[in-house]
Parts: sequence; structure tokens; C-alpha cells
Amino acid sequence: MTANTDQSFFRAFTIVLAILFAITIIAIIGANIISSAASNDEMRPEQLTRVKSRTEPVYAVNTDPNATQMAAASDTGGGEPLSGEQVFNNVCTACHTAGVAGAPKVSDTAAWKQRLSEQGKDTLYSRAINGYKGMPAKGGNPDLSEEEMHKAVDYILGEAGAT
Repeated sequence: MTANTDQSFFRAFTIVLAILFAITIIAIIGANIISSAASNDEMRPEQLTRVKSRTEPVYAVNTDPNATQMAAASDTGGGEPLSGEQVFNNVCTACHTAGVAGAPKVSDTAAWKQRLSEQGKDTLYSRAINGYKGMPAKGGNPDLSEEEMHKAVDYILGEAGAT
């Protein structure tokens, strides 16, 4: 009886495998027929544009040694320097309004008067330009000039009432 049971199991197992194999072959053939009928090797122009925009690199590395000189030459004499208020609103306000990372708040007149009297304006200018403790150089904007940073320090001192 064991041999008969084994034969029937083997026969059923073989039939199930044959059916699964046939379904797989039919699915592959059907997919090939559907994909070949629907595909033409050319894309529409709007599809090409979309693909090109999605696959463009985010940035490019320029290895031309003259490129930095040309870029620097084109940046000089560009526009008007920013006012102290503009620099403060664009760069400094994030930390000096809320006192982030120990930055003195603009509203803290006593702290600014103490800094001005102990360190002097030249030190405040230098620290604004070169950075100090948690504050990055030029408040994190390397495009700012020293003149703009001086105006920003003067603006902060004026707003704090420390001048």
C-alpha cells in the first residue's frame, strides 16, 4: 500500500509541476506578445524631454583651470552691496533673534553694550567676518563682503541700542 500511495503522490506532484510550468511559459509568451505589440523603439518628444530632465546630473564638476578666474572676473562689479539690515535679515536673524547656540539676542541691550565695551568694534567686525565659536564665518554666507559684514554689525549694535 505504501508503494501505491507513493506512486499516486508522485503522479499528482508531477501533474501540478507540469501545470505550473505550462502557466509560466504561457505568461512569458503572453508578456512578449503584449510588449512587442505595444512598443515601438522611438519615444515621443515630450517623453524624451521628461526622461532627459529626470536623468540630468544635479551638478557638474568643472576641471577647466581658467573657469574659476573667469567666474571671479564676471562676479566683480556686479551690484550694490547689501545694507546692514538686509544682511541681518538674510543671514543673522536666524540666530541673533532667538539666541540660538548662545548667540546674543539683538534685544539684549546689556549684552551688546558689554561686548562693545570689552571687545571693541574691531573685534566684533573680525568675529563676524571670520566666525567665532558656533557662528560660521560671514554668518555662513561666503559671498558677503567685509563691508557688508561691518554694516551688519553696525545694524545689530544700533538695533540693540549699544552704539
